[in-house]
Amino acid sequence: MSENRMPVDIKIRTTIKDGKQRERHSMDASGEIMWRGSLLVVRFREPREENEPQTLQTIQLREGVMTVRREGAITMNQRFIEGVKTEGTYRSAYGPMAMETATEHVDYQWNEEQNRGVISLIYILTLQGSTTGTYNMEVTFEEAAQ
Repeated sequence: MSENRMPVDIKIRTTIKDGKQRERHSMDASGEIMWRGSLLVVRFREPREENEPQTLQTIQLREGVMTVRREGAITMNQRFIEGVKTEGTYRSAYGPMAMETATEHVDYQWNEEQNRGVISLIYILTLQGSTTGTYNMEVTFEEAAQ
């Protein structure tokens, strides 16, 4: 099976709506994308605070199913499938938490001419039985300047 790799600049923009409250988060990182047949893999190290351990994040997409794994200061494993509730785990310095996501939308687009891709994800997150809000996330990645 052939594999293609490309270094990329990654931008993650997340808006969280909880009732009338709205919160926005953003993260920029450098990483790589890989294609293995119909599987897309995006891998990067999350930016960190000065004394914080590193967290490696891996996003996998295949046929409308998105899996996110984080390993390091935060450990998480979660699948996102449009129209389906899935369970996962989230571990931080404060201990493990049960996590459930109800995925409303997951989509991936790639622009071959611009070497640029976008992943769109909308889901409702429940931690330890309490709904924390609706998350609207956009992950953009484009070929890194050499």
